[in-house]
Amino acid sequence: MPLINSSALESSALAGDQLHLKSLRGRLMRNTMLQLSSADCEKLMTLTGELHALHDAGSLPQHVLKSLRALIPHEFGGCHLIEPSRHHIAACYEPERPPLPSQHKEFWRLTKSHPLNRVLFAKPSKAWKLSDVISRHAFHDTEFYNVLYRPLGVDCELVAALPDHRTPSAFLLISLHRRRTDFSERDRLVLNLLLPQVANARRRMHDSAEVFGRRDESFRVLDEEGGFRDWLVAHTPWALTQREGQVLFWLCQGKTNAEIGRILGIAERTAETHALHLYPKMGVENRYNAIATLNRLVMSPAREHA
Repeated sequence: MPLINSSALESSALAGDQLHLKSLRGRLMRNTMLQLSSADCEKLMTLTGELHALHDAGSLPQHVLKSLRALIPHEFGGCHLIEPSRHHIAACYEPERPPLPSQHKEFWRLTKSHPLNRVLFAKPSKAWKLSDVISRHAFHDTEFYNVLYRPLGVDCELVAALPDHRTPSAFLLISLHRRRTDFSERDRLVLNLLLPQVANARRRMHDSAEVFGRRDESFRVLDEEGGFRDWLVAHTPWALTQREGQVLFWLCQGKTNAEIGRILGIAERTAETHALHLYPKMGVENRYNAIATLNRLVMSPAREHA
């Protein structure tokens, strides 16, 4: 059996993505025909397709921000991985213009007083407008506005926090900002429709990375002769002798019996004899079946966790 490769994993992911695209299309047809234009729906579908074509989780925040400009006009946007309880933030801004809020020395103290904090993290995965909880004029009187937002010339905000499926205390925070002109209910609807697609794309990319990370970790062990014997003892019932384990290791590196003999300092015929002894212990008939069986065993932990 061949090793799991990127194209196989992408095919599996693509099948799941098609279900999400159909789900989004259904929600657009059922709930938004009277609120979103056909152009809006088309842009949402296009962006959703782009999200599910991405493979690098690190490029997701910038892609989301750049794409959102065509859907929800705004002057300044942020997409951050944030863990408030630990004061951790990986910030991405579009456009990236100083002064950046997350770089202010009082950032963490001031974020505790953000007017939306009471609902944003308590009720995640939905879009909130700053005007849901405070008027624009009242916001102008806050220290938060005067220190962090006034230098940027923005006083209206549309924001949502998506929980991180791997770290419950962390969130992907999407925030869009304007000056004077508040975000509309249409804008809120667009972001709410997009949030599940962002969450799914992010989860898919992280799960893919974890699958291949486990596979790569296993093969690093199998690429070292010293660790190969220990791996065999811990993960197989074959009870191979030390010499049989050495022969199997070099078989998996693509070596011929003659090459294995030279590496181990034994005759080619002796190397072949050890190979013929280890095959029945593995339940296989030849070197190709032996390599396939070993590959399948190495990949089984990744399949179980995928």
